[in-house]
Amino acid sequence: MNLSLNDFVTGVLAASLVLVAGISFLSRYLHMRAEKRLVRMRIICRLCGNSFVSEHSGKICQCPSCGKPNLRRRNGRLG
Repeated sequence: MNLSLNDFVTGVLAASLVLVAGISFLSRYLHMRAEKRLVRMRIICRLCGNSFVSEHSGKICQCPSCGKPNLRRRNGRLG
């Protein structure tokens, strides 16, 4: 099989384009997943309004600012 220089360069460019597109897609996917995880861990205290990150997955977490227990609710209601 004879491979000309033109075919070789075209193959290398196509492979590098596919590699860059794959790495870009993977990077965006991992970044989006990390952002969603941070949003799930962020809690806003219903008493003092302090925003903090709670890493445990319990139903109740304590506010580090005022010590008030806060429920983890997804609907955004206070109380």
